[in-house]
Amino acid sequence: MKRLALLLLVGACTEQATAPGACPNFCPGATIETVDTILRDVIVRDSAYFGYISASEAPGLPVADLGVPDSRAIFRTVPLFTRVTNKAGDTTTVPITMDSVRLRLDIVRRDTTATNLWIKLYRVPADIDSTTTFAQLVPSFTDSIIDSVNVSALLAEPLLYDSATLANWGGDTIQTDSAGHVLQVLNDSSLALFVHLDTAQARFPVPDSAAVAYGVRVAADSLTSIEIGSNEALRGAELVWFYTYPDTNAAPLQASRSRGALFDSFVFNPPTPPLDSNLAVGGSPSARSLLRVKIPELLRDSADVVRATLILVPVGPVPGARGDSFAVFARPVITDLGAKSPLSTNAAFFGLAPVRLNGAADTMRIEMTTLIRAWARADTTAITSFVLQQRPEGSSYAQIRFYSTRAPAFRPALHVTYVRRYAFGTP
Repeated sequence: MKRLALLLLVGACTEQATAPGACPNFCPGATIETVDTILRDVIVRDSAYFGYISASEAPGLPVADLGVPDSRAIFRTVPLFTRVTNKAGDTTTVPITMDSVRLRLDIVRRDTTATNLWIKLYRVPADIDSTTTFAQLVPSFTDSIIDSVNVSALLAEPLLYDSATLANWGGDTIQTDSAGHVLQVLNDSSLALFVHLDTAQARFPVPDSAAVAYGVRVAADSLTSIEIGSNEALRGAELVWFYTYPDTNAAPLQASRSRGALFDSFVFNPPTPPLDSNLAVGGSPSARSLLRVKIPELLRDSADVVRATLILVPVGPVPGARGDSFAVFARPVITDLGAKSPLSTNAAFFGLAPVRLNGAADTMRIEMTTLIRAWARADTTAITSFVLQQRPEGSSYAQIRFYSTRAPAFRPALHVTYVRRYAFGTP
């Protein structure tokens, strides 16, 4: 009886189920397939345009001593009045007598490895404007130097933080040299440089309504560059005029007035070359390039775009100081209107890649996954174009150029990894 019961138990354990759905008859036979490919013909039309941001609209003023290129900052101050009333309610004015000037320049970027970094200040014509060229100012930058400051030496000076210093400089420590130059290291690690000029250095031109203009050059033990703050970034040059004026009942009265830069810009040599058949990004006036993408059916039919990278081949290295850099920014357009295409502000779809001015011309790769994935899922009438622009834009003489679709061997391409749509089985 025990043997019979054991046989019955074994038979119950090996009985086959008759319910539907047993594998492999009803399980998919396909596998998930990932494809990695370079699409060389999806950029169907591209164009370069220039004139977006000029040097006088730049958020920063590059100053470089590189031989080629050579860049110099220039600025013109707001005019100062030449007569004042010496008491309240009086309509009679008296002339002012200039005593001295204190100039402030913000150095917002510099090469911290540079040694013997000098800032040199020059007097330039007061009628400078956005049309002023590098060649026109060569005489001024040759024989009109006003003062020079060794920034490296100032940084090596001890910090002054006595009570008088803190009171005079808004509670901040300073570094100063024997010539009276003052340096403050600001919270963002930028530098505020103060230069004190006497009346021989800072002439007070009454016939020109007391408007003065200056130029700035840089020098160091090696090729170097810096960037000076501009009006557009609310960090433009500032002059404080110290003056006296006669008082009818006492000694001359002392006063001061602050005047910012009415105009600032930079000039550089050689100038940015004209556009050609290649794509251009940056320079001054700044250039942008518009690229139009034809999304292939293989991406529209895919299950998902895993990764998409734009490949751009530079025409050549970007000249500039080693260590300097900027970025190339890819932004989709809202409507394709050519040079006037409005750009998206949705940062989720932006692409960004650095450009290092190291004498090399490396292939650039810009991550575009989020944007290409969105375009692959969109309807076929969606605008699939994007713009390449410099970041920050306008504050650099440096411009990078890429081969366009008119150069078949080096044209822009898209490196895509995607998953094929899964093929489910049929019952």
